Amino acid sequence: MANELTHKDPGAELTQAEYVTSDGTGHVFESQATGDILYASSSTVLSRLAKGSDGNVLELASGLPAWTASPTIGSTSWGNANHAHAASNSGGTIAITATTGTLAVGNGGTGATTLNNLITLSTHTTGNFVATVANATNGGTTIANSGSENAAVTITVNLNGVAAGTVAVANDSIAFIDADDDATKKESIADFVSAIAGANLTATSGVLAASGGGVPNAFFFA
Repeated sequence: MANELTHKDPGAELTQAEYVTSDGTGHVFESQATGDILYASSSTVLSRLAKGSDGNVLELASGLPAWTASPTIGSTSWGNANHAHAASNSGGTIAITATTGTLAVGNGGTGATTLNNLITLSTHTTGNFVATVANATNGGTTIANSGSENAAVTITVNLNGVAAGTVAVANDSIAFIDADDDATKKESIADFVSAIAGANLTATSGVLAASGGGVPNAFFFA
């Protein structure tokens, strides 16, 4: 029969040495070629499977080995995946379509059945982030929308929130916008008062005092 294993023709007479030879020259397949494979086609017959093409893989078809370019991944195989078979498709995406259960983090999974609230900031992340923004006591600010996801936090200046105090004009300062660079700065009240002092006004430690600037003409009537 075609493709079955036969003994190589020894010529007119078969010697014992030729019969039991183990050098690979004693038995041949009909029409055999380099790369062919020996397999049992039945419980009593050894047959030849012709070599496949480069890139093909060997799989069972009806219980017998066969070459294929598109192997079938059964439901009992890893993940029942739809995957790229040909070398030209290497690096394609593996889509898991029939798995059950939860894949542990140590095995490359998430350890969870849902992505909702899966990551906890400061527990599962590194780096700096702001959890909440709050009004400071007597800070003079108003914070809105802090503490919620995707919040648009706003901060406004609120001088009504600043604590009351007693002004010490010789030592305390006030805030102002510097016209030279449009920046917010502070200046002592004493320096401020000195800056606004002028004719007939003198400043000492933040206190203005009026001074005589001459006596006006006096008119007397008899």
